[in-house]
Amino acid sequence: MFSRLAHVNRASGLLRPRFFASSRLAPRTPETGLSEEQEVVFKRIEEDRGKTGSKAGFPVKNEDGSLVGPWNAMVTSPIIGGLAERMGNFCRHRNACAMDLYEIGILVVGVEWKSQFEWFAHDKLARKAGVSEDAIEGIRQGLPAADVTGFTENQRAVYAYAKEFHKYKRVTDATHEAALKAVESEEALVDLVFTMGFYHQICMTLNAFNVPLPPGVEPAFAEPELPDVSTKK
Repeated sequence: MFSRLAHVNRASGLLRPRFFASSRLAPRTPETGLSEEQEVVFKRIEEDRGKTGSKAGFPVKNEDGSLVGPWNAMVTSPIIGGLAERMGNFCRHRNACAMDLYEIGILVVGVEWKSQFEWFAHDKLARKAGVSEDAIEGIRQGLPAADVTGFTENQRAVYAYAKEFHKYKRVTDATHEAALKAVESEEALVDLVFTMGFYHQICMTLNAFNVPLPPGVEPAFAEPELPDVSTKK
C-alpha cells in the first residue's frame, strides 16, 4: 500500500506525495447500505458503464464492490451525481463529435489535471477510437501540436484547439476555424467543448477524493508537491 506522503522538502515546506492507494470517500455498495436515490444511480452505472469499462479493459467495480473511478462519488451524492452521470453518458454515446476527436480533448483535460485514473481509462479508450500510441504519448508529455507524431490532420487540429484553449482560456479565429473544419459541424464543436468541460468536473472529483488506480497500474504523471500545512499554525 502506497504512503500518500512520501517525504517533506524541508527547504520549500512542500510535501511530495506518492500516488494514493485508497479513496477519501467511503465505498458505497448495496452491502454497506444505499438510499433509494443512491441505489438507482448505482444500478444505472453498473448496467450502463459496465459496457464502457469492458471496452476499455477495466471492470466497473472495485474488489470491495464499490464503483471505480468517479462513479462512487456520484453514488455518494446521487441527486447531482446522477445528473452528472447522465451527462457523461450522453457525452459518450450521443456526441456529434467523432470519438477519436473528443477522446483527444478528454486526454488534454487529463494532462491539465494530472488525473491518474482519468488518463488510465481514456488512454485505452482513445486507442480503441483510433488515436495512435505515438500521438497519445505526445499528448501525455504536453508537446506542441506541431511536434506530436501519429496524428491525422483532423486530430492535430482538435489537439491544437484544446491546447490553445487550456493555455489561454480563449482560442484564435484561425484555431477555431481549423477545429470546426476538423469536426465538420458547429454542433460537433459545441459537443467537444461540452465534453471537455464535463471531464474537468470528472478530474476534479478524482483528484479531490484520491480515487486510486486499479492494483498494479503505474501512474502516468508524477504527483505535484503540496504545501505542508500540517506544520503551520
